[in-house]
Amino acid sequence: MKTIEPAYQLEQMGESEWRFVFSAEMEAATSKFDDILEFGGGKRGLTVALRAFLNEYPSHIDALHHYAMCKMQDGKPLDALAFAHTAVGVARSAFPKGFQLDNNCLPGGWIENRPFLRALHGLMIAQRAMYQTSAAIQTGRDLLGCESQDRMGVRLTLPLYLLELGRNIEAMEIFDYPDFEGCFGAAEYLHALALIRLGRETEIPHVLKPCFRYCPAVADYLLNPDLPHPKNESPLGGIIMGSAYEGWTSAVEQRRVWDEPAGALDLLREAHTQFKSSQG
Repeated sequence: MKTIEPAYQLEQMGESEWRFVFSAEMEAATSKFDDILEFGGGKRGLTVALRAFLNEYPSHIDALHHYAMCKMQDGKPLDALAFAHTAVGVARSAFPKGFQLDNNCLPGGWIENRPFLRALHGLMIAQRAMYQTSAAIQTGRDLLGCESQDRMGVRLTLPLYLLELGRNIEAMEIFDYPDFEGCFGAAEYLHALALIRLGRETEIPHVLKPCFRYCPAVADYLLNPDLPHPKNESPLGGIIMGSAYEGWTSAVEQRRVWDEPAGALDLLREAHTQFKSSQG
């Protein structure tokens, strides 16, 4: 009788550190998948190629994740959510009995773990797009729990989700996490907002000064939402760190939480004016 090898298994690499192990079939499939990503032929071509690939390999975690993100880009978040759940579900089926993400690590330093980490991150994004913000927060916490170095950048979006639900103390806990100090970029503006919501307004100038210095466009567009939209100068369709376009997109994402409590934007404006005066 032929033994059927599981598509994925977890191998323990240390006391609480694990990595995914692919079957021979999944290894061969991943080689084909990598070729699709490299020669996909644009967004439409990539979507079609991934759909065909998934017909042959329906349990390929990374393909499921990338297809889900294609659906997000096509404005179909419900489809994205379904495929993102499937990607994470396939990965979780490899977990040994009793395995919990909050006390076991799947470090991104092992490249075999990255498809699962990407899939979790994609699920978080899809959940939020479908207004399942509480579920998205839990998925983000699962991701931080198993990959404390946060290669997926959960820390850059999780505070926004928490502030949307008024979970201000939890948002502050992320900003106070020692390993994340100085690596929030434009999201650091939300640190100031969390302080305002917690009645700690006197602390915001210290937080905002580096924001005004290194991410000034966020303040510009938060305080002046009618400014013309900047052009995205990225040749690859991403976002250039520190660009006016990044500032505008960050301001758009953050604006709704800055509207509460009343007066938060006034405090931001006052701090911004004082900073500009101090710069001569």
